[in-house]
Formats: sequence, structure tokens, C-alpha cells
Amino acid sequence: MPSPLLENLLDWVVPDRDQCRKAAEELVARNPGLSPEQLARHAVSSAQGWAASAGAATGVVANPLIAMPAAAADMAAVLRIEGTMAGTIAALIDPASLDHPNTFPADVLAIVFPGAVSQALRQIGVRWGQRISQELIRRYVSEGLMKSVTRLASRYLFVHVTEKAIVSKTVPLIGAGIGAGWNWLEVKAVGNRAIHYYQHKNIRPGGRGGVRRSPLGRIKSVASKVVRRKRDEGGPKKLSFEP
Repeated sequence: MPSPLLENLLDWVVPDRDQCRKAAEELVARNPGLSPEQLARHAVSSAQGWAASAGAATGVVANPLIAMPAAAADMAAVLRIEGTMAGTIAALIDPASLDHPNTFPADVLAIVFPGAVSQALRQIGVRWGQRISQELIRRYVSEGLMKSVTRLASRYLFVHVTEKAIVSKTVPLIGAGIGAGWNWLEVKAVGNRAIHYYQHKNIRPGGRGGVRRSPLGRIKSVASKVVRRKRDEGGPKKLSFEP
């Protein structure tokens, strides 16, 4: 049965535009004299901290019976953080983009799920899906495209949550470190995409749902090796993570 997160993905990921404007105003007030990009980097750094904390907290528990719920809770928290971060970066770098309620959700999904957006564009015959830009989204955004993106993203999330449950929630002692590092790198990648996107630059679709190996892929590889070593040697091992 689909989780509420997957059923309501769009409502969950896309933030309130007024809250994003308020967050941007607070960043400007706390950091006078910084450029919009510098302020955006502050927003990314803050989001990384919150996401790492969520990953560490849900990764502490190593009970296999609650691994899936813990991983789903972690993913839900990270998606909300990433969506809010993307909206805040929009308010800092391209505030006019928040004035378009019909395209703002597509902007956020393109940043958070570039792989799913690329696949959806290819399904309607858009070969430019290998490079995603705000101009491209504006040209092809439609209700049908949004439904397709949401469906593809939901499929990815199901696999992602399952994978994360196995890797970072069922290994004693190291789950918190894996969860924190996993989220830290993932949010950093999303933040970088958001900055490029709202600077009207192309972004690559090698993120969520993409086929290219990312920093997150390296975390998965390390975690998988630890799981295999634990299985072969019969005991938990200490994992050292360096971003």
C-alpha cells in the first residue's frame, strides 16, 4: 500500500511560497552585504545540518521491524527540508519565480527530482531532457507532465526508502553515521542544483532517478561494503565517514 508521503508527494515537497520569502528575508537581515548566491549557500549549509540531524536520529535505531518506518520518516523530513531550501533559494536569487503558482511546483520538482523530470520529458518526445533549465520547464510544464513526474519520483522513492532501510537502519552503531552522511551529501547536491537552476543555468538529470553515479552513490557503496563485512565476520564494525 502506498504511503501518505508517496500519495501526496507534490503537497509534501513543494513549500509555501510566503514562508520561503520570509526565510529569505531573515537570511538577508542576518547577513547584510552578502550577495544572493552567498546567502543561498548559507541556506544550503543550514539545510544540510537539519538533514544530517534527521538522518542521525532515525539511524540510531537498528531494529529491523521499524527500519522501513524510520527510513520513510527520514526521507519525508529530508524532502520537506529540500523543498523549503529550494524555495528559499528561489526567493533569494530569482524572486519573480515565486510569483507563478502554476510553474513554481514544477521548478521545485525539477530541482529535487531531476532524473524523474528528464524521464518525463523524454516520454513526451523532448530530447532536451538531458539538460534541464527553467526555460525548458516553462515551455513544457503541464498537468500531464506533473503527473508523470510525480509517478516516476514516487517509484524512485519506494526503492530509495527500501534501500536506505536496509543499509542505514539495520546495522548497529553505524546507522546514524551513514544516515547523517547520506543526507548531508544529498542535500548539498540538491542545493547546488537549486542555485544553478535559479541562476538560469542548465542542470544535469543525474540526481534522483538518474543513472549517473553521485556522491550519494559512493555512500551507498561504502555502506553496502560495511553490511557485507558485518555479515561475513559476524559483528558490527565502526564506520568512519568523511564528506
